[in-house]
Amino acid sequence: MTASLPPNPSLENLKKQAKTLQKKWRAGDPETLSRIRAAHPQYTGISDQQLSSAKPRLTDCQLVLAREAGFESWPQMKVAVQSSSQEMAVRFLDLACLCYDDPHYDHRSFHARAHDMLAKSPELAEVNIWAAAASGNASAVESFLADDAMLVNRPGPHGWTPLLCACYSRVKPVDRSHSTYQVAKLLLDRGADPNAYTIKHNDPPGSERARRFTALTGVFGGGSTGLVNQPPHPQWRDLAELLLSRGADPADEQALWINQGASLEILLRHGLKSDAKIKTEEGVITLLGRELSQAARNGRADRVKLLLAHGAKTDEPFRGKTPWRHAMDLGNLENARLLEEAGAPTAELNDVERFTSLCLAGDEPGVRAMLDRVPGLLQRTPKSMVNQATNTGRPEAVRLALDLGFDPDYIDEVAALHNAAGGDKEEIVRLLLERGASLSVREPFYDGTPVEWADFFDRTRMRDMLLSEGPICLFDALDYDRLDRVPDVLSRDPGALNRPFAECLSRVPKPEDWQTPLVRMVDRGKPGAVRMLLEHGADVTAGHPDGRSLLQLARDKGSEEIMKLLQDRGAKA
Repeated sequence: MTASLPPNPSLENLKKQAKTLQKKWRAGDPETLSRIRAAHPQYTGISDQQLSSAKPRLTDCQLVLAREAGFESWPQMKVAVQSSSQEMAVRFLDLACLCYDDPHYDHRSFHARAHDMLAKSPELAEVNIWAAAASGNASAVESFLADDAMLVNRPGPHGWTPLLCACYSRVKPVDRSHSTYQVAKLLLDRGADPNAYTIKHNDPPGSERARRFTALTGVFGGGSTGLVNQPPHPQWRDLAELLLSRGADPADEQALWINQGASLEILLRHGLKSDAKIKTEEGVITLLGRELSQAARNGRADRVKLLLAHGAKTDEPFRGKTPWRHAMDLGNLENARLLEEAGAPTAELNDVERFTSLCLAGDEPGVRAMLDRVPGLLQRTPKSMVNQATNTGRPEAVRLALDLGFDPDYIDEVAALHNAAGGDKEEIVRLLLERGASLSVREPFYDGTPVEWADFFDRTRMRDMLLSEGPICLFDALDYDRLDRVPDVLSRDPGALNRPFAECLSRVPKPEDWQTPLVRMVDRGKPGAVRMLLEHGADVTAGHPDGRSLLQLARDKGSEEIMKLLQDRGAKA
């Protein structure tokens, strides 16, 4: 069954329909009982008398309405209703602009969908000043301002001003004459505030945690989902120069935090001072002091030198540690030396701290000497050593950690292969695989394998290499349509054929996780994968976690081809 909503659906109206259904159910209305039996998995096949004696809950009636509309659940339909009730222009903005908000995590696919919307409905670029700004339609923006000059700084959807829409937009223009840079220049010429900002939705305004995402922040891009998904503006350098020349504050805390690589030099050149201060959970520190700690942690000697040349303080603690200590903790010994030469305070490290630093630096002679000198040292060292070594990007550090016997699949938020695959570190990926790291391990937040991390961060070559060469799991082979790998996967792991997804997780499973590979492929409407699994003897008696048989599931999905495949293998309704 295909999910389908009526035109301009109302959530309130659907709630009223659910209450009406509940009343009719209580009254034993025959038509209503038939609807309940047909749509609610719990009541399939029971008699009218049994159904009439059941206690109808409002949630049951909501589920029936959702199922009748082709949705798996009421919450799923609720999201669809709320989305469809938005103005089309607001949906366009949601997809076109970086937002940095979870669960609406930024992803390149959103920008592609915004481009498709614009291509199918070019009038979107003229609906309002915010959509016009995001699409780069300078002439439309000028027309809106001619009608109402106050629009130049007026917040629109999500509190975004037109300038923010232009600076955060990543949609590819349909009209080649459109340019968000030209829109930003026009807006600034007409009095737009170059320091306009928005606050992330889960940061309470006025609180210590409230972070300002300025126009500059949007220009530089970067963030937790990576530069592919949160790229800099196509003309980021010119646009940053423009904003700064028009009065944007170079002491932009968030712009530096999420993409220091693009923003640091420009902000320093435009007057970012060494005494510019920010508030942290630990108190007030200088902005450059924080950035020095970040550069020291990340192993960026070039940035450490640049910050020191601009007077960054070397003695300020950030997250409880000075820049020197951050460098030492991650084995960035060159940065530690640069800081020492600049007069940074040092500290005595204990045995475990010194040992960890040497491991992450890849200093095998130093590590072996400490092991000979300090009994029991290895047992006191953090178990996440392979993951930490992977984060440094040093193959020699990873090799050393593996030689010392540390677990390559240890999960410290994610496993080492997730970081290596997502970061496109091929030498480290191959090293980890040679030493027994698993491509089937799933991190506990999004249940992604290393293959999925490579895909999410657009490491296409890495993803395809793993799918072609690596010991991938059955679910990855099926999800990425690599049916040619299925025989190899099953020869290595015959039990994978009927192993539920729930048993592959590193977190506590949810009820909906108990899907076998065959159930999952039927649910996703993949006849080729279904055929392959059936040929290898997959269990056709397995059912969906909600109680539906495979045949019922295929029927609900409207797949006659899959239904026939299942029937030919003896599947029963």
